[in-house]
Amino acid sequence: MDIIDLAFVESHCVKMMFYPEAWDSSNTHHLDWEKLDFPPSKKSLVPRESGVYAFIVEPNLFSLKPANGLFYIGKATNLYNRISEYTGQLKKDFSDSQRPHIWKMVNQWNGRLKYYYTTTDVVATAEQLEEEMLKALRPPFNRQYDAETSQVMRAF
Repeated sequence: MDIIDLAFVESHCVKMMFYPEAWDSSNTHHLDWEKLDFPPSKKSLVPRESGVYAFIVEPNLFSLKPANGLFYIGKATNLYNRISEYTGQLKKDFSDSQRPHIWKMVNQWNGRLKYYYTTTDVVATAEQLEEEMLKALRPPFNRQYDAETSQVMRAF
């Protein structure tokens, strides 16, 4: 293994945070999630409705679903338009991306990501749900959290 191999391996390191106290204080919701490969072969399957979405890397090894990794949670007023923004990152150069951490996520794990989404009746519900999920789950590619969570995240 040489320095280039080591750099490649290091570029795939993702710091995950598990915080049981946040889990205990979160509201639980029963949500019906749909799942697509990312990038989707048929983007038309994504609804033009508000909702919450998540990017998850799924190695699908040894039939061990808990080995999956939650990378990102977001909300959208229109899920179809939002996934289009992410697929657009695949066509950009890194230097042209306004969100380099998102560019890295979709390009580095291209073909290994799954796009989960659930629709909401109104945008306000999606916003509230995203906030609750971010506080409880703290995905590594998200950058904006509430003030309390941000303070904790900066400590590490």
